Amino acid sequence: MEATMTELRRDTTRVVRAADSGREVILTEHGEPRYKITRVRRNIDRKAAAAALRAIGPVDFLPRK
Repeated sequence: MEATMTELRRDTTRVVRAADSGREVILTEHGEPRYKITRVRRNIDRKAAAAALRAIGPVDFLPRK
């Protein structure tokens, strides 16, 4: 969904509800896309996160100063 900054100001509830329903909302300013509003995911897939970290491999940390 696209919405202008004016639409956001005038009808915030409609824009936020669109994002809340899982839709990505692109805010435009003077016809140019500027911002993206998406819902924050609350439930993290821990198995997928662990697999992504394992795929990175070992990490070497720099010594503390």
